[in-house]
Amino acid sequence: MSMRINGVETDAPPRPGQCLRTFLRDAGWFGVKKGCDTGDCGACTVHVDGTPVHSCLYPAFRAAGRNVTTIDGLADVDGLHPLQQRFIAAQGFQCGFCTPGMIMTAAALDQSRQADLADALKGNICRCSGYRAIADAIDDILPPDSTGGGICGAPLPAPASAAVVTGAARFTMDVAVDGLTHMKILRAPHAHARIRAIDTQAALAVPGVVAILTHADAPARLFSTARHQMATDDVDDT
Repeated sequence: MSMRINGVETDAPPRPGQCLRTFLRDAGWFGVKKGCDTGDCGACTVHVDGTPVHSCLYPAFRAAGRNVTTIDGLADVDGLHPLQQRFIAAQGFQCGFCTPGMIMTAAALDQSRQADLADALKGNICRCSGYRAIADAIDDILPPDSTGGGICGAPLPAPASAAVVTGAARFTMDVAVDGLTHMKILRAPHAHARIRAIDTQAALAVPGVVAILTHADAPARLFSTARHQMATDDVDDT
């Protein structure tokens, strides 16, 4: 399957049922963030032929023959996209996790949609900024200069600003190293029960499974005189 990602021709088959987000991240485009997996948060927003889509809901195979743009490819060759510059100037983010998706949605807004940002951004969620600075960035409203032109007290951009607005900022989920092992936590389906036995043989036979750890593998070791929750055969503790 062939598609153009940020101007680069890519020819690779997606896995069966793979969404566009995981396809892009597997290809190294970590500016596409993994958030809700249900199309609610908008952190994974990309452009497909210029139209913003939630890539976690967009089947990868549907992008065949199309132009896909992520936050990594939005910036101009000679500098930042104007919207990225405005997000820095208006300090339109805090942690920055939602910023790539927010910018990709905003970059596709026409004048009529921009007039109603509350509706236009309803598919993008920010948990920490309160949206005011985001709206200011999109509307190109800069913070008032209260310094009277002096350098002391002048607002400065966050050190990671450029990395955040271009998708280059790396969060824990963006770490990719050779041989990286992922951990899955499996909880008991019962609120109150005693574990009589756990048979791990079938699970260990699944390709890719490296190890299975249970309460029996947790050391019963006290590290201080404070009360410790010990892993036992009670599902509340395990």
